Amino acid sequence: TDEITFSSSHLINNYFNNYPEPVRDFLKKFREKYSADDIKKKILEEGINLEVAHMGASALGISGQGDIDLYILCKKEDFNIYAPRIEKIFGRRVSGISIYKWQLNIDRFEVEMYLTDPKTPSMKEQIDVFEKLKNNKELLKEYESIKSSVDGSSFREYMRRKYEFFNKILE
Repeated sequence: TDEITFSSSHLINNYFNNYPEPVRDFLKKFREKYSADDIKKKILEEGINLEVAHMGASALGISGQGDIDLYILCKKEDFNIYAPRIEKIFGRRVSGISIYKWQLNIDRFEVEMYLTDPKTPSMKEQIDVFEKLKNNKELLKEYESIKSSVDGSSFREYMRRKYEFFNKILE
């Protein structure tokens, strides 16, 4: 809604460019070491041999909401095989029909974890956008600039600008 304001500036690990290089490096390493990697390890230790993709702002090392987005890539027809095994480790999922979602808080970091089919059109686009941003520093700077420019704007405006940019780079 327009009453909700998008502002992530109050959260730690946001706006990495405002921190000196050594601090940014520390924050990136801390976030990787104590969150994404630990979760991936727990999944693999349970014999769940699926790819776990760390994507989003935290994986890119740019401004964000301070959360970590993990995607467990799995064929949709195998969701019912893996979802109960993932729930055994992390508890019940919070939603899901075409994508299953868990919200976790690990080592003071919010984690959104999804069991998702990488063959769906929306997930293919999301992976494509992430790879383009990861591999093109100019696009990444432009994306971070857009995110910074909407700080204090409505969530709707933030999402409009974000997906406008994503659609542009997918053309």
